[in-house]
Amino acid sequence: MVSFLALWGACLGLTALCWRMGGEPERRAAGMLLAAYAVSLVLGGVRIEGVKLAVVAADVLLAAGLVWLSLSYRRWWLLVAAANAVLVVIAHVTVFLEPSIHQRAYIAYRMLPGLAIPLAAGFGAWERWLAGEPASAGWLRMRPA
Repeated sequence: MVSFLALWGACLGLTALCWRMGGEPERRAAGMLLAAYAVSLVLGGVRIEGVKLAVVAADVLLAAGLVWLSLSYRRWWLLVAAANAVLVVIAHVTVFLEPSIHQRAYIAYRMLPGLAIPLAAGFGAWERWLAGEPASAGWLRMRPA
């Protein structure tokens, strides 16, 4: 349980980093990630064949949003995040097509690419900071005193 909470904390921390230090694509991706996390946590109880429908819907929408962002902006990390989001969707499709897959394998198959998404976004925000590009000004932006 502790490792699960540490994992969620790391994902939320990377998402917050993207929001704080990122430009427009990083903030859009962070918003999509936060929405997917919220839907997964709040509505994740309904299951069919061991698959949570709200999680599947959130992952499909996240993958579609990241693919759209990767086609709209010229950032390398968006391609990495979109590819990993598509892998997560493929994991869901695989379990629908072959329900005899062990639940732990399904979780592991979803988890590794799922972790790469906020990690890639965090690297994207860090790269923006290293390049000296300004973060987007806007909502919840801390201003110097």
